[in-house]
Amino acid sequence: MNTVNSHNEWDPLEEVIVGDGFPTSLPLLDLSFNLFFHDNLRNTQQYEFGNPPYYSINKRHCEEHSEDLEKFCELLKSLNIKVRRPKKPKRLEQIKTPLWSSNNHPALNVRDMAMVVGDTIIESSPTCRYRYFENNFLHHLFLEYFKSGSKWIQSPKPLMTNNSFDLSYIDEDNGKQTYIDMQRKTHYMDCGYEIMFDAANCVRMGKHILMNVANENQRLGAQWLQNTLGNDYKVMSVGLTDSHIDSSFLPLKPGVAIVTKEYMKDELPPEFKSWDIIYIPMRNRSEEDYKSQGIKLASPRVELNVFSISPELIVCHTEYESILNRKLKKHNIQAIGTPFRHCEIFSGGHHCTTLDVRRKGILENYFE
Repeated sequence: MNTVNSHNEWDPLEEVIVGDGFPTSLPLLDLSFNLFFHDNLRNTQQYEFGNPPYYSINKRHCEEHSEDLEKFCELLKSLNIKVRRPKKPKRLEQIKTPLWSSNNHPALNVRDMAMVVGDTIIESSPTCRYRYFENNFLHHLFLEYFKSGSKWIQSPKPLMTNNSFDLSYIDEDNGKQTYIDMQRKTHYMDCGYEIMFDAANCVRMGKHILMNVANENQRLGAQWLQNTLGNDYKVMSVGLTDSHIDSSFLPLKPGVAIVTKEYMKDELPPEFKSWDIIYIPMRNRSEEDYKSQGIKLASPRVELNVFSISPELIVCHTEYESILNRKLKKHNIQAIGTPFRHCEIFSGGHHCTTLDVRRKGILENYFE
């Protein structure tokens, strides 16, 4: 049996990697960091744009997020799922290439930088400089899977000069000029927009992969992915959000998916016309609840970042267990809630923090 086998987001789960390692402070706020978290940084009073401080994350937040991840792992183990963990950095260190420097970051949201398609591990091209070497903390696991017969490939690593980034998806009224000013200085290594996309831009549905494409960097990523996978797969592009798709749209089984904004139903490709697309509204929050979160790098929609154990069972944020069970009952899908108190701070929910390595199932075509 191949140790790596995963064709979609819902087949019965057997083995999974769950992220680990918690920064006590945020990465260096370089150009790529600002771009990736642009919307949320611009909308918080704690971030004074143009004067990037070195933000601290409350120790309590780190400890509670660690507690919640451990509870999640225990739940997975109780369901007879093998849980693997990445290595953890001993300290925050400066990382450097000939063109830029930033800080390292732990492999916490392991879905972001790698995906499994069939028996192949695919590492995506980094979109943030501080994540350039993040998958090093997963290297020992990927090497083990490779030695056991799995394939292991990597999308081209970008140079990531300031002019590698496509800014077209940022509107003029929302700080675009700041980034343009950063790009005025050219570098002799500039080569135009590069392949830069996160694996979390993609959701897998057998022979079809739906990929969120919001800029030229991601479009090149979709082209690379299609060229690499060949005619056995179809990469479908959609523009639901600025990057990661799994807090906007998640398929739960063939014919059933959830969205976190109602208009997204109409934005999906025509292949989904026959699917039951279920809108899950955001929960109401108290002012105290909002303030206790601290700086928010992810949208509140990340709380609906559910993770499928099987076509009949998902793990979700505790606050959404009731509504998900009510909405999904007719589809025979049960939701089990487990705490994820600071997923906005750490920019990832249950789906983000997992990389499903092995599921029971075969490659199928769910659309044709």
